[in-house]
Amino acid sequence: MLADSRPDETRVQYVMRQVADYIGKGHLKVGDQLPSEAAFGERLGVSRPVVREAFGARAALNIIDTANGRRPRVSALSSQTLSISLDHAVRTEQISVQQVWETRRCLETETIALAAMRRSDDEAIRIRDLARAMADAERGSPALIEADIAMHKAIADASRNALMAKIIGAFEPLLEAAVPAAWRTRRTEDQHAAIIAKHLEMADTVLRRDAEAARRAMDEHFDRAIGAMLAVEDAA
Repeated sequence: MLADSRPDETRVQYVMRQVADYIGKGHLKVGDQLPSEAAFGERLGVSRPVVREAFGARAALNIIDTANGRRPRVSALSSQTLSISLDHAVRTEQISVQQVWETRRCLETETIALAAMRRSDDEAIRIRDLARAMADAERGSPALIEADIAMHKAIADASRNALMAKIIGAFEPLLEAAVPAAWRTRRTEDQHAAIIAKHLEMADTVLRRDAEAARRAMDEHFDRAIGAMLAVEDAA
């Protein structure tokens, strides 16, 4: 029996837990090194292949970085792992597209309020420029979709809340299909113009540092966006 092992865990799971404990108890930061496979194996009393498998599993979860055969290092927070899980959950119908949009709404109405309060001048200008790029882009064009997604990401980054920004970033691969579908429901010039105007309004509220107006504008935007997505699902 390994020290501190649990009856329901394999040796690999045991090492994975010990890796997390080592990072936490050692107060390691992003980029800090962990012991080598051999050193960790000797420390825990397990074979090197077991440690290698545990390191690989932690690397797949983006807890550590084992690239290029070097000693493992502590990884930075990333949206990628959550994004993969979300994509899998949508594909297997564990969660719906509607639920994704409802979750985004809860997060983004708050991130834009925080962005209005915390943004830098450069960030406010970038958000405004992305809204203007949407206004200048042709209806249904890749440039329109790209600017739309980029604007929401820029707002999240300007919120200065890394966790919210990473969660919103995890939705990005899903949005590559969902956002074009939502735009296709804007069949008339007036409908298209109304959405563009709302994005310009959101950018303006951030520029003016008006958190309440920003939250209200984003909420109104999602009223229309979720309705559009429901229309797409009903038609499918």
